Amino acid sequence: MTKFNLYVGLNDKTTKRQEISTIEAYKLITNIIVANDVDGFTILEANGYYVHEDKSISIEKSLKIEMMFIDLEVVQNIIKDIKKALNQESIILQTEKIKSELV
Repeated sequence: MTKFNLYVGLNDKTTKRQEISTIEAYKLITNIIVANDVDGFTILEANGYYVHEDKSISIEKSLKIEMMFIDLEVVQNIIKDIKKALNQESIILQTEKIKSELV
């Protein structure tokens, strides 16, 4: 089984500042994931460091989203929608091979 972790910085790619509050970003991301029929996920708050394509640096609030029991194609759709909703340059997609079950 694959576990997918998304790392989403909350600074806008154009202004390089956080334009949407962390709580609103959390709600937007939750709605996007639920709209893709995902049965369960976890969202954690973090602090991130990112070097933009123009080499400027952002230290920003970030959200880590963990998802299992889901196909890569659905994850890619979620990433596309989050990037658009939060005006993101990129989102990290980390995949891990794990053994997990619901008990």
